[in-house]
Amino acid sequence: MRKKRFNRLKKGSGDKALELDITSLLDILVILLVFLLKSYNASDLKLDLLGKIELPDSVSRTLGNDSVILQVNRDKKVWINNVYAGDIQTGEERVDFIYDKLDEIKKEKDKTADSMRTLASAMKDHNKQINIVLDKTLSYKTLRQVMHTAALAGYPEFKFIVQGNY
Repeated sequence: MRKKRFNRLKKGSGDKALELDITSLLDILVILLVFLLKSYNASDLKLDLLGKIELPDSVSRTLGNDSVILQVNRDKKVWINNVYAGDIQTGEERVDFIYDKLDEIKKEKDKTADSMRTLASAMKDHNKQINIVLDKTLSYKTLRQVMHTAALAGYPEFKFIVQGNY
């Protein structure tokens, strides 16, 4: 008897198409899509603020690229790529320890670009940019010293990292 009922159900199910409700699956996919779009970051820049730096505010939406990061706090202590480099003294036009460190980094990057011949031109163009992070209380004179020294060391393109207000 049980076998008869099973066979009847089996024969009857072959005639009808099986319908599947995917509404809940679509809801989950939309939620995942919204979450991924909301958390997407188009910039490849990763920044750890050192020395209690207060960033100035900006409404600009352009993003920084991953390149050399030079940070100066309110006490004029300098970090280059998260490594302490020294203190800026007033009165000097070119800051020697910044110049030396940036020149060393540039030579290493140029050597790497030369060894990878296919990407050499793209790497050399990318090597001209520096991300500058300054405390908002620093004077223009200090900013000018840092920019002048970076340009002399081969980094004439500047990106200032600021706090976004948008």
